[in-house]
Amino acid sequence: MIRGAGRCRSALPLAVFAAALMAVAGCRSGTGAAAGPEPGSREASVAEGPSHAADATIEKAKTPEEKRALEKARDDVDAEMREKARALDAEIERLQRDNERLKK
Repeated sequence: MIRGAGRCRSALPLAVFAAALMAVAGCRSGTGAAAGPEPGSREASVAEGPSHAADATIEKAKTPEEKRALEKARDDVDAEMREKARALDAEIERLQRDNERLKK
């Protein structure tokens, strides 16, 4: 068995993980994200501002340091997910243009 396995010296790592997981799950869901564009629309679907999926976890932070760490984790995950969403939106637009070109 690994020494120290199963022991956690601080709730912060688990709380950061929970906040990150919730932010990933909520980044493109109905919580914190704007409604997506109509099908076939070329309007971007990436919401701005922080996602709200981790708000409940962040509010339970026991110290200001823990709260800042959770907010940073949320913001980092939000930024990563927004970048992925923008890349996917660009790929969708490219495929739609290719599709239109092939229809002609």
